[in-house]
This record gives sequence, structure tokens and C-alpha cells, in this order.
Amino acid sequence: MQVFGTIPENTIFLPDIPYQVRFNCKDGGLFVGGSEPEHRRSNPTDKVDISIIKIGKYYGDLGKTKSAIWLQLFFVAGVGVDPKILPQNTVCVSYIKRKSINNLNNVVAGIMAQKIEPATGIFTISFNREQGDLGVYYSVNFDWRERSTKEEKAQLETIQEFWSANNDYIIDLDGTRDMQSINGLTAQQINQLMSNPNHKQLTSAN
Repeated sequence: MQVFGTIPENTIFLPDIPYQVRFNCKDGGLFVGGSEPEHRRSNPTDKVDISIIKIGKYYGDLGKTKSAIWLQLFFVAGVGVDPKILPQNTVCVSYIKRKSINNLNNVVAGIMAQKIEPATGIFTISFNREQGDLGVYYSVNFDWRERSTKEEKAQLETIQEFWSANNDYIIDLDGTRDMQSINGLTAQQINQLMSNPNHKQLTSAN
């Protein structure tokens, strides 16, 4: 009996709705299915390996945060990550903002300066405890390393094959329902978008 189908072997599984992972900046850690203690999958200092397979830039509302710039991350759990934290070989999606985006951008810039494509390596995420005007919060920290084991290199080949065939189908309509893509917009257009209450009427320069 098969009601929900099967997960294919030796490839990446793309659910109809990508596996939703919350990078919880209020409490620190990965949460799935909500923000209560029972939804916690990792603690702030836990290090979790992921392979980022696609990114997108958006502006709009997500949860209780309104009118913010977001970076959309599609990723796959790294080899050896406990399935209780993230499912193996399954496309996950999450969103980061503000300092977390800066943290990732700084790491990526350093890697690209070495003429390396960051997506070929492993990103390790944890959470930094920060102090803001409204109290303690957590930003997402990103470390990066090259793949070293046979299993990690084999995973990259699997990801590349999947990406070539499915890149256009890796989307999250649910998470972006109150957002607008800002991929391709100039800095001037983004500033206009942020100051325009009818921002959804703007379109990409491409």
C-alpha cells in the first residue's frame, strides 16, 4: 500500500511543498512545525551541516515580521546529520534577514575571492547570541569548508544532477505569499520598493 508515494533512492527528494525549517532568531536553533519547545530540532550552539542549493531575494512579510528584506535558502542536510534534526536528501527551505544575511554574505564573499563556488562546499550553521534594543536575539552564523570525505563528494554529484534537472521547479509558494521577488532589482529600485506602500506593483529590471 502506497498513499504518499516513495522517496527515490540515490537522488534528492523535492516535496510538493519543500520541508519548512525555521531559523528561530528569538530562541536560537532550528525549529520545525512551530516555535514551541516541542518544535525545537537543535540548540543555538549545535553545529548543523547543510548544502545550499538555491537562493532568492525577497521583500515583504513573513510571520510577525513586516516589510523586511529576506534571503530565501533552499538546502539539503549534510551527510551525517541526524534525521531527527533534518531529513536526509530532502529539499528544505528557510528564510533569514538582517544580520544573518550579512553573516552569510561575508562568508560567501571570502570564498568567492578564492575563485571557489560556495555551493560546492559545506555550510555549517549555528546561532550567535546578540543584544538588541528589544533584548536578546539570535543571528544565524555560517561557517564553510570544502568537502573532504567520499560521502560528501558523492552527495555533491547527486546535488548537481538534481539541480540541473530541477532548478526551475525549486520554489516555495507558501513562504513567499506575502512577498515580492527582488532578484534583478537595482539598489535604487529596492529603496523605492521599501518606501512605496504599493510595492507589489514594481517589477524586476530583467
